Amino acid sequence: MLSPEEAARFHGHKGPYLAWGYRAARLAEERLSPKGLKDLVCRARLPLRTPYTCILDGVQAGSRCTLGKCNLVVEEGDEVVLVFECNGRVLRVKPAIDLGEVSKRYGLEGGFEYVFSLPSSSLFEVSVDG
Repeated sequence: MLSPEEAARFHGHKGPYLAWGYRAARLAEERLSPKGLKDLVCRARLPLRTPYTCILDGVQAGSRCTLGKCNLVVEEGDEVVLVFECNGRVLRVKPAIDLGEVSKRYGLEGGFEYVFSLPSSSLFEVSVDG
């Protein structure tokens, strides 16, 4: 996994959507504890336009889920939902904050820092199955 700073370099800039995707991926890694490179799968449903798609770079930087390994599957959706699966367990993650408002209020770099300053309980609506 990349550090948050490396994730920003990979993506091209800092922003709250990137940071949220990164934090969601780290949460999934911590809670589901995948062992192998392809044990964790993420099905991302979100609007397929920026800035929402910035979340995908955060997921790739923060987890073992990548488009290249085909364990990051992207689907068009009206809302952001990340569904992580590992060894029969499922972790569903939705934003508990309005990332657009964070971006407007703090800007890109400030929004990135703000997302990293919050506890997970303030960032995510989480449900676990299995």
